[in-house]
Amino acid sequence: DILGHNHPEIGQILNNMACVQYELGDYKKAESLFQEALDLQREIFTTESAFLKGVSIVLCNIAFLHAKSGSFPKALIELEGAMQIRQDILLEDNSLSDITENMAHILAIHQLQHGAVNLDEITEEYITMLRKSETK
Repeated sequence: DILGHNHPEIGQILNNMACVQYELGDYKKAESLFQEALDLQREIFTTESAFLKGVSIVLCNIAFLHAKSGSFPKALIELEGAMQIRQDILLEDNSLSDITENMAHILAIHQLQHGAVNLDEITEEYITMLRKSETK
């Protein structure tokens, strides 16, 4: 069975190709492929949980790309989008720790670049803060 352009798995393939480009250091190509994956996912939107989890993965990957380039506010927006999908739509409270830890790490790196001294300590502070906000 040949996949057409609008098949949901094409978004996953584009995401995987973008990850390869990211690992190879071609961040512009990675960004283009991540965006293409996200655009396709928006175009063929479905409420299937596997599909929605895939969208959240692409958002997390875009966040990493933004963080790598120093665009921390953009990275946090993408992670918040991923968290919203998992928490509000998929109702996955137990799988949010990876996103929370990524948000904390990005916030900590941002603080480190602005004069903070200990990355591990700051990351732990943000993790604690974000977990408290999740339970409200």
